[in-house]
Amino acid sequence: MMSRTRMALAVVAASALVVTACGPGKKAADSPAKSNGGVTQSKLPKCPVDAFKKASSPTEIVLWHSYVGNTLAALTKIVDTYNASQDKVKVRLESQGINYQELRKNYETAGAASQLPAIVAGEDTWTQYMIDNGTTLPAQACMAVDKDDRAKIDDLVPGIKAAYSVGGVQWPAGFGESTVVLYYNRDQFTAAGLDPDKPPTTLAELRAAAEALKKIQGTPGGPSGEPFAMKLDPWFVENMVSAEGQNLVDHDNGRDGSRATKTSIDNPTSVKALDWLAGMKQDGLLNAIPSTTLIDHYVAVATGKSTMLIETSNAATLIDQVTSSNGGLKLSDVVDPATAEKFKGFDGFKVAFKVGVAAVPGLTGPGKGQAGGSAFYMTKTGSDAVQSAAWDFMKYFNQVDNQVIWTSQGSYLPVREAAQKALAADPTWGSSQRGQWLTTAFNSMLTLDPKAPGPLIGPYDKFRTAEEAMLESIALGSPADAAAAVKPGLATATSTIDDALTKYNATTK
Repeated sequence: MMSRTRMALAVVAASALVVTACGPGKKAADSPAKSNGGVTQSKLPKCPVDAFKKASSPTEIVLWHSYVGNTLAALTKIVDTYNASQDKVKVRLESQGINYQELRKNYETAGAASQLPAIVAGEDTWTQYMIDNGTTLPAQACMAVDKDDRAKIDDLVPGIKAAYSVGGVQWPAGFGESTVVLYYNRDQFTAAGLDPDKPPTTLAELRAAAEALKKIQGTPGGPSGEPFAMKLDPWFVENMVSAEGQNLVDHDNGRDGSRATKTSIDNPTSVKALDWLAGMKQDGLLNAIPSTTLIDHYVAVATGKSTMLIETSNAATLIDQVTSSNGGLKLSDVVDPATAEKFKGFDGFKVAFKVGVAAVPGLTGPGKGQAGGSAFYMTKTGSDAVQSAAWDFMKYFNQVDNQVIWTSQGSYLPVREAAQKALAADPTWGSSQRGQWLTTAFNSMLTLDPKAPGPLIGPYDKFRTAEEAMLESIALGSPADAAAAVKPGLATATSTIDDALTKYNATTK
């Protein structure tokens, strides 16, 4: 669900198509290649479990990421503890930019130069790309042969396991999962006569709440502008479509064994969601924010201009900090120096109102959609010692105590039920604002349907670029033109995505 830049989240609280792969050979456009990369449950690649133990000196592995702020601090803590717990493996974290786009560009460059890291924490949209580029060691290969009890993680949230598995083979070895939630100004809800304990659960209810808020626009206690602030990120369409069990691409969302070749984004659910967006724009209820901006939607709510926004649950920890700290947020503590300097006017910024967090509203109900966040992929280009050391670290990362740190301090949701139970057993977590918010998000994640886990798309980056352009054509123009832009927007997106899929399948081995 990034494009959800962690840099944006931090500041928010304040206020070639692919690498040429090594595969079985090209397929004609009318004969799509297998989406599993030739890997099945009965044909798994070799995982050299424990090879690092035979090395005469410590094995160093590199983990590439694009995390910042609290998330990076939590991962650093886990890595440091692992390094101190034994003397056979040393993990070194390396930042490769502040967003997934920069990380992927660097990964592609390193792949061409045969200089890949042992582990990369990529975006949730990378699964098909990581299968097709031929550099990935699927976690399933290690789980199948490792007799260590730590290798058997049987309590993954079903929707998460399904999202990152192809033909029963799980590809990532770990997860940084988040979901989208509704953040809202409880005080402005009260001022508008809305019950802050009963937030909207559907898009229709969200519109009704926005209409009530618009009636007190500009009055004491009311918003000064459009009630609903929305950064035009592509997950909006994807979530609405996946929540209704519909596909976004052919071949059963790329999951019937063949790669996707055409999009089905122009479907009745998409039309309903986009018509809703256009109506919100037309009636002055939507504060539409371009997808290229970082923080405007957060700042709109933080400053009282807007009342509601839908964004990632990964922002919860930072929002908790800025609303509960007497000193306000200090950007230098949570973002890179360049970003802190650019937005230094927000240093010490405090939010005085009470923040509410609820499951994301949908067309027919709350909390559904598709998996989002990040995933830890192991590479198979290093030595046996390096591959096995990477697997040993991932087993450590997945242990309950470390997953609790990953959630309570890093703000990612627990993907293991045992981790959530451990958090729930801590009374301070259950009574904290942060704990309550992330538990709300976790409960939403439990509703993800393992039978409809979202699409597998090779050129997902181009898929999302087309979605962003479509959303902006509808919501950034004249309000009077918004409704009329839906049909041509979908047509253009369909053509662009189909072209990207054709080129990807023709150039990817």
